[in-house]
This record gives sequence, structure tokens and C-alpha cells, in this order.
Amino acid sequence: MSVFISYKHLDRDLAMQIDRRLKLDNITTYLDVLDAESQSTVDITTVITKNIAKCTHLIAVVSKETATSWWVPFEIGEATISAKRIASYRSSFSSLPEYLEMWPKMDSMQHLDLFIETYKNEQRESAYNRNIFESVGSVGSVGVKSASDFHSTLKAKIRRGY
Repeated sequence: MSVFISYKHLDRDLAMQIDRRLKLDNITTYLDVLDAESQSTVDITTVITKNIAKCTHLIAVVSKETATSWWVPFEIGEATISAKRIASYRSSFSSLPEYLEMWPKMDSMQHLDLFIETYKNEQRESAYNRNIFESVGSVGSVGVKSASDFHSTLKAKIRRGY
């Protein structure tokens, strides 16, 4: 399980702060630090698509600057198609695009801590279910919470503030 961090390069400092915080909890991340201007669109698209496919979660860093980005909505769309767990992290108090309202909205490091807690709970549950199914010789997918379960759980924790 890993987290893809989507951001506009003007928001790189915050994206890197989120990346460091996740890594403190031993969460594997993908943070694109390539110079987007020096890459071809085909190359960037291939790299993004490949790395989103490898991840289970996506955090979209959203700010006023994100409104001018083509890549952040593309990455969110790719994650949506793949049924990834998606959350936004708002870096300023501008309003969010309506399409982000369906996923958990974070705007503080305390909310990121709740994301980490929910992520780790899901990871423990997945490992537990895998062990049970392996011990009885069952083949196939195991009971990993669905993306919508992850979204509902995280939204509720953010609403309650814990």
C-alpha cells in the first residue's frame, strides 16, 4: 500500500511536508519531483499512470494555484477510475472544486494524522484478512475495505475531530 501525492509544482513545499509526515509513519509514497517542463506530455502521462496504478491511495494538494493545473485533475481522474482511496489536502482557504466534495477534505496536519490512522487501520485489517485466508487455503481477493469505506471512515473522523 502506498500513497501518490498529487500537487501543482507551486505547492511543492506543502507536498514535500506531507510526504515527510507520511514517511515518518513508514508509509511508502510517490511524489513526482521531476521538472514537468523538461518532459514530454507522453512521458509524464506514462509515469503518472504507472505510479498511480502502483498506489492504493492518492492525496491531492489543492490550492488557488491548482485551478490552473491540468495534471492534478488528470491524476485524480486516473485514481478515480482505479478505485483508489482519495483525499484532498487544502493548502489555503479557497473553495474546493465541487468534484472534490465526494472525498475526505483535509486542511491541517491533524487531519493528515487521521488519514494516517485510517490508512494504518486498513493496512492492519488487510494483513489480518490475508493471514486468515492463507491459513485456510482460500484463493482470491481478501476482505480489504472498499475505497468508499475508507472515504466514509476518514470523513467521519475529520468531522468529529479525532
